Amino acid sequence: MTVPSALLSHESTEHYTPQYILDAVITCMGAIDTDPASNRWEIPNVPAERHYTAQDNGLVQPWEGRVFLNPPFGHDVERWFSKLYQERSAGRTTEEIVLWKSATETAAWKTLTAISCLVCFPSTRIRFVGPSGDDGPGPTFSPALFYVGEGPERFERAFAGIGAVWVVPKE
Repeated sequence: MTVPSALLSHESTEHYTPQYILDAVITCMGAIDTDPASNRWEIPNVPAERHYTAQDNGLVQPWEGRVFLNPPFGHDVERWFSKLYQERSAGRTTEEIVLWKSATETAAWKTLTAISCLVCFPSTRIRFVGPSGDDGPGPTFSPALFYVGEGPERFERAFAGIGAVWVVPKE
């Protein structure tokens, strides 16, 4: 199967998480309970208890426990971060890691950093995974991983080998 070149560029909203990132997420949180923006693979690449695909519409489903969110990278991504905030505020989630891009000028960035305590800026661009499990072309953006929760020291240890971990400044 040939992976469309658009899959991993700005032409697609889907960017599948590589294993080394998932390993760091699990090292930090112990497990993943909810993947609210899962892929449509027969066996999802994120090892979570609950997966919501586009057909399930994770934006209307309850998110519980430890959440890993790699949202569709479209223009309406802020809806995912607002949902994260709502689920956290309602006490349904306990810890969250979000993979998104370094788009510091956007409203989505402001929403996400308002609830995050740490952010990891990988030292290299993440090579996302294609539908057949192979590496695709590199992304057209710089990624970032955000941590929301009560275990910032675990996040820092788990992601230190991936890139610089910064404290998110609060105004």
